[in-house]
Amino acid sequence: MYIFVAMKKTLFKTALISSPIIALYGAAPLMSVAPETIAPTFLEGVGMLTIITLFIWAINFFIVIVLDKKETMTNLSRCLLSFGLVFGFTLCSVLITYIFDRQNSPPFYYPFIICFANNAIILIIIHSIILQFKKNQAEHEIAQLRISNMEAQHQQLIQQIQPHFLFNALSTLKSLIKHNTLLAEDYLIKLSDFLRYTIYSNTNKLVSFHDELEFTKDYIELQQIRFAYAIQFKLDIPEVVLKQYKIPIYSLQTLVENAIKHNAFSATKPLLLEIVYKDKGLKVSNNKIPKHSNAPEGIGLKNLNERYLLVCNKPIEIENSENEFAVTLKLI
Repeated sequence: MYIFVAMKKTLFKTALISSPIIALYGAAPLMSVAPETIAPTFLEGVGMLTIITLFIWAINFFIVIVLDKKETMTNLSRCLLSFGLVFGFTLCSVLITYIFDRQNSPPFYYPFIICFANNAIILIIIHSIILQFKKNQAEHEIAQLRISNMEAQHQQLIQQIQPHFLFNALSTLKSLIKHNTLLAEDYLIKLSDFLRYTIYSNTNKLVSFHDELEFTKDYIELQQIRFAYAIQFKLDIPEVVLKQYKIPIYSLQTLVENAIKHNAFSATKPLLLEIVYKDKGLKVSNNKIPKHSNAPEGIGLKNLNERYLLVCNKPIEIENSENEFAVTLKLI
């Protein structure tokens, strides 16, 4: 519906702009060859042809917007109907002119040449506009399908991750309750905040950078408690940018989880996570302590990269050196 309304506005605007130009194009050769057959002056001739061109536009509006609103007509049938109606309009105009002013009437074929030529130009313009809007609509629908597909994939990833994460979190909580009740209470609060965020925010495509960062920090602290602080975390974000930007949901957490999943860290060889702000972007990096795993690689990164392409038409930047893995995200 919105596409149809926008197309109508474009057609009306094009008609108003193009009519004087088409009239000028049509009047120039005829006024130079036989000016007395069109109008006393060139400007009057252009004005008269502008009015005729607007009538021809109106005929084609009637066909496209009223008769073919559901787009059931073929291009050929639309063109034949258009030229048929224009022929009828021109014939009526010629007959009226001959009846009231036979002596100064132009040759019979002149009006038909002018109206048919103008109608051909108008049909080409209308066809181009319709094609462009259909192309835009198709691209919009494809983009929506890609977004829906990405959301489905993302929800699938969450459903795969959450049971495993909850199992580990509850096992850690059970152990903490026995040995350190204060730490267990702190762990439970962070776990509650983490789960609340996943429940109430997973329908959003974009969230504030502040909220995503707090969510990611909770996730890191939960993992630090679970792995006995074999994970070290460094954050370098200016306070002023925290509420200034947005970011695709779970983008930071996905990168942190990726680092934890694919590295064999320990207390003697800790995982060093770093999130740094630079040039309206975030660089999330970690040292590499690769481990052999049967878990599929690259699914989370591929999902994140496609979401970034959809949201801001720019991919994530990946740097994979011998000792470090880093991903740069654009803040929105």
